[in-house]
Amino acid sequence: MEQRECAGYIITQSIKVKDSEFVLGEHPKKDMYVTWRCKDGDNYFWGHYTCNRYEALKDLCQRAEQEIDYLAAIGDIPPITSKKEQERER
Repeated sequence: MEQRECAGYIITQSIKVKDSEFVLGEHPKKDMYVTWRCKDGDNYFWGHYTCNRYEALKDLCQRAEQEIDYLAAIGDIPPITSKKEQERER
């Protein structure tokens, strides 16, 4: 996989949710991290910046989870159900 970079940050993690992608960037010379929403693999926007890697990773997961919840709410993806709920539906 080709290394991606934006504004001096190296993209180290990404989560794709349907047509959306959320990425985590790490600055190689500073203790700085950012999560962005990404379109088309190179259009980064809505950055959330922090000096804490754990907080950045947590933010990345939360942003992806919010997108999943949004898509489920508008009916674009089926809602997530637990195994117990699936068994009750049978």
